[in-house]
Amino acid sequence: MTHHFPEQIEDQTLIHVTEIFKALSDYNRLRIVEFLQYGEASVGHITHSLNLTQSNVSHQLKILKQAQIVKSSRQGQSMIYSIDDTYISNLFKQAISHSTHLRGEH
Repeated sequence: MTHHFPEQIEDQTLIHVTEIFKALSDYNRLRIVEFLQYGEASVGHITHSLNLTQSNVSHQLKILKQAQIVKSSRQGQSMIYSIDDTYISNLFKQAISHSTHLRGEH
């Protein structure tokens, strides 16, 4: 049996995918991504809702933003964060689905 591989993925693409997975490999960052699945939120709202410090949330959001997992927009004095696009939401949902499947949950 021979394998036919599609064209090799470009190095820059693999580097970016690595950065996405690195950014998603932290428990609190995943909590923030899960929280933002339900809609946009300010640092203060995330801090209060997830019972984290503001400096921790800001640090985690910076990492998520650098990996293009979340985006921000200014509304008055506040920065509002949201999931960058549906690809990230789908990736997150697929990982949750895979995890529950492996544990025999439905």
